[in-house]
Amino acid sequence: MADTRYLLQITDCHLMSEPGQPFRGLNTDSTLQAVVADALAQGIEFDHLLLSGDLVHHGGTDAYRRLLDILAPLPGERHWIPGNHDEPAAMRAASDLPLGRECVACGDWRLLLLDSTANPDGRGSGSLADDQLDWLEQALAVHARHPLLILLHHNPLPTDSLWQDQIMLGNAAEFARIVAAHPQVRAILCGHLHQHQALRLGDIPVWSAPASSIQFKPGQADFLIEDDPLDSRPGYCIYRLDAEGRISVQVRRVNA
Repeated sequence: MADTRYLLQITDCHLMSEPGQPFRGLNTDSTLQAVVADALAQGIEFDHLLLSGDLVHHGGTDAYRRLLDILAPLPGERHWIPGNHDEPAAMRAASDLPLGRECVACGDWRLLLLDSTANPDGRGSGSLADDQLDWLEQALAVHARHPLLILLHHNPLPTDSLWQDQIMLGNAAEFARIVAAHPQVRAILCGHLHQHQALRLGDIPVWSAPASSIQFKPGQADFLIEDDPLDSRPGYCIYRLDAEGRISVQVRRVNA
C-alpha cells in the first residue's frame, strides 16, 4: 500500500572507542555490520531509521562517526536519541542530527523522539526533564488527529527483572499520566533492556528491541547475559505503520 511506512529500530550498539575493541567479549562493530546486512537483505525501503540509545559505550566523536559509517548503506532518514552510556557532546560533534524533542512526519503518522537521560542516578536510570515533558504534552495536543509513536531510550514500564526495574525511566508515572490522556498514541518504543519485550501501558503497546550487541536474560534478580542460543543473538526491529493507524512489529535475529 502506498500509505504504508516502514521503520527500522536499531538499539544498544555499544560501539567501543576503537574498532574491534570488545564489549563484554563481543566485537560490536561486527554485530552491527551483521544487523545492517540482514536489514538490507529484507529488501524494504525503510522510511526512517531509529537509533534508540547506548549507541557508543562512553566513546568519543570518532566512535559515533564510525557508527554512522557502518549504518550508511541503509535507506531511510536517520534519527537518534542518547542512552545512558552515550555522550551527547560527542554525538553533536559527529552529526547535526537532533538529540530528542524531535517530531517527525511519517505519512499520516507522527513520530515523537524524547531524550530520557536527565537526572541520571549513576547506575543506568534516567528521566525526562521538565522541558521534555512540557514539549511532549504540547506535541500531543498539536497532533491530536494523527496516529502517534513515541520513542525513548529508557523503558517506561517494569519488566519483572529486578535489577533492570531499578534503572527504568525515573519519572515513568508522570510520562504515563501524560500519554494516557491522548488516545492517538498507538505505540511506545524503547531500547535499554537488551532484549525484546512486548508490554502494555493501558491499551498502548510498549515494545523494546533486542540489542545489536549482547542480550540480557529477562526475569532476573541480578545482571545476567542471555545464554539461549536464539535469544542471545543480536537483533533489531522492523515496524509497519498503516495509514489507518495500525502498527505491527517484526523482530529479527542475526547470526554474528
